[in-house]
Amino acid sequence: MLKTVFITICLFYLPGVFAKQSIIFINPGHADTNVTGPFWFEVSQLMQNAAKDFDLDLTIHYANRNHIEMKSLVAKAIKAKPDMLILVDEKSVLTQQLLSLSPVPTPIYFLLNRPSKQELKLMSDHGINVAGSVVPDNKQAGQLLANKLIEKSQQAANIFAINGDYTTHAALDREQGLKQSVAANTSANITANAVANWSTKQAYRQSLGFFRHQPTINIVWAANDAMALGAIAALDELNKRKNVVVGAINWPLRAVAEKIDVTIGGHVTLGALAIVNVHDLLNNYSTGAMHQEVAIFSQHNEQTLKLVEQIHSDNVAINFRVFSKAHINPLHFSVESLLLEATKSAL
Repeated sequence: MLKTVFITICLFYLPGVFAKQSIIFINPGHADTNVTGPFWFEVSQLMQNAAKDFDLDLTIHYANRNHIEMKSLVAKAIKAKPDMLILVDEKSVLTQQLLSLSPVPTPIYFLLNRPSKQELKLMSDHGINVAGSVVPDNKQAGQLLANKLIEKSQQAANIFAINGDYTTHAALDREQGLKQSVAANTSANITANAVANWSTKQAYRQSLGFFRHQPTINIVWAANDAMALGAIAALDELNKRKNVVVGAINWPLRAVAEKIDVTIGGHVTLGALAIVNVHDLLNNYSTGAMHQEVAIFSQHNEQTLKLVEQIHSDNVAINFRVFSKAHINPLHFSVESLLLEATKSAL
């Protein structure tokens, strides 16, 4: 009896002992598919699956592509004092916000877009606790997509490049990768450039003009699949689709993938890697480099198509615990190892 009373008293005075570790993720996108595609929805889905594997309390708030709303959500999240706050620093909006605040003790982990080295130092000097980051090698993505398109075209490549924006690291690095590919290929050149803000509608409107006035264009390099669909709609309207090879970055669902000639993706999985790393950080397992840049991109194929279908059906069969340093034989996080794990169950 006394033993039972003692245990009850201990549990009463130590309520945090069995509390789940809390993570808040401020997703800059939408909770569903929209004009910029389903990418941010898919990121959240994989993060939720990884969080379940580690028994983490993950809360996701969506900014709906509104930077004012995103800053408001970040301010509220900081007040909530989670064990870790995961942020996407698009266009350095959050860097500016964080540097304007009093020192932020809440650990912050950056995903997909992170501050520059100079900005990270300013944050450290300002008392902001940056725990780490993981971003994709976007130069690899831009270069790989261009190489595959040039290879598929099998003729002199006159490329129409549609980028997402003028300022994010992702957009700038993808464009740099494209330029590296073109510089290495004497039969390729960039005939036209446009920026369509990751949107199908904007890409459609801009593509109509370029296809009408630049008849030599035979390749479309698009920084995401939503913009590729806009270019395809314009080509269909002008009856020119069969003459142009179209490629995009992102792994779309089958209905979209069948419309695009080449798709490169894999970075959608890095939200899950962020959860793995955050779990290891919170539990004092070594995670390797504090700031990681991962060459995650690969060409979309039948296996990755099925993985995207799993994500949308909320039926991801991957055991993310095998990537943690807490695992007896942790796996290297890559597309190949993710598909290997998924194949064990459902792919």
